[in-house]
Amino acid sequence: MKKRLKFTKNKLEDLYLKQKLSLSQIGNKFNCESTNILYWLKKFGIKRRPAYRKKIHISKDILEDLYWNKNWTTQRIADKFGIKYGRSILKKFKRLGIPSKTVSQATTKKFKANFSEDPKEKAYFLGLRAGDFHVKWARKSIRVQTTTTHTAQVDLLKNSFEKYGEMRKYYSKNKTREDEWFIYTDLNQSFKFLLKKPEEIRSWIFEDKDNFYNFLVAYTDCEGTFNVIRSHKKAVRFVFRIRTGDVTILNQIKSKLENMNYTVQIYLQKPKGTKKGKFGVSNYDMCEVVIYRKADVIRLIKHLLPLSKHSEKIRKMKFILKNKDKKWIEIENGWDKLREEIKGELLKNMV
Repeated sequence: MKKRLKFTKNKLEDLYLKQKLSLSQIGNKFNCESTNILYWLKKFGIKRRPAYRKKIHISKDILEDLYWNKNWTTQRIADKFGIKYGRSILKKFKRLGIPSKTVSQATTKKFKANFSEDPKEKAYFLGLRAGDFHVKWARKSIRVQTTTTHTAQVDLLKNSFEKYGEMRKYYSKNKTREDEWFIYTDLNQSFKFLLKKPEEIRSWIFEDKDNFYNFLVAYTDCEGTFNVIRSHKKAVRFVFRIRTGDVTILNQIKSKLENMNYTVQIYLQKPKGTKKGKFGVSNYDMCEVVIYRKADVIRLIKHLLPLSKHSEKIRKMKFILKNKDKKWIEIENGWDKLREEIKGELLKNMV
């Protein structure tokens, strides 16, 4: 080997330590394998150079977003940043204090993102929770769910939570009532605040106008309605109505709207013990909050329309704004057409 290579210790030090050639490059010069060069480095007592690793900085926020919010694997993250092994990403997690997933979490395919902590968005979600949406634990997830016959309600769940979780929809046949969709989304534990159904509007929502409107529009997306009716022969009346058994919440809505100079009425629609549909009786008083004054309905729509995620309510609000100065004879056909379109989107009219 010595005869074939014909290099000295000084020559090898020059090539390896001064010229910074790799073992493969030196081997190519002498027509041998890099392992032969490694042997002579050890033989001559030449210390190996420290391995060069290009430092790739990835912020903690980006790593958490890709790993926890977008559900990327560590190898996919490594590939994105030109890092060879996913275990290198795990080392970064440990250094930055980012927890790694359990086996169960790592194998789930459902996308789940952390809640933004935006108070206006939180107020909206609590409005949904106070309305039609039920929330419970589902294994280690927070499941938001409801049943509906309305396409718009399916879209409401999807539009509300699409950046936090994936919606699932199943067709459900029911012997006691009409067929319906069962819809749900599974969220991570940052949504634990939705587990308890609100029995009142919380003070931080009630006392802030923007938070209140976000709660109100979500509650309206679930429980409210806008209507257009004829008043006298030619005149048009616009009506906003929310009808539920949440008497405390309805009284708070009335109080807050009156404080903002709306004219609001509240009525007892059906007292406790009244027969409810084909089965059973109501366990609570059914009340309704109503706004009849045209200027107030228009003003309320201008606040709620940009915030609503319910396609039926959005179309009705847009119709009212577009036709607010017209007579009944000018809008009657358009209103009937819109109502028929919405009716055609009911599950029973689609199957």
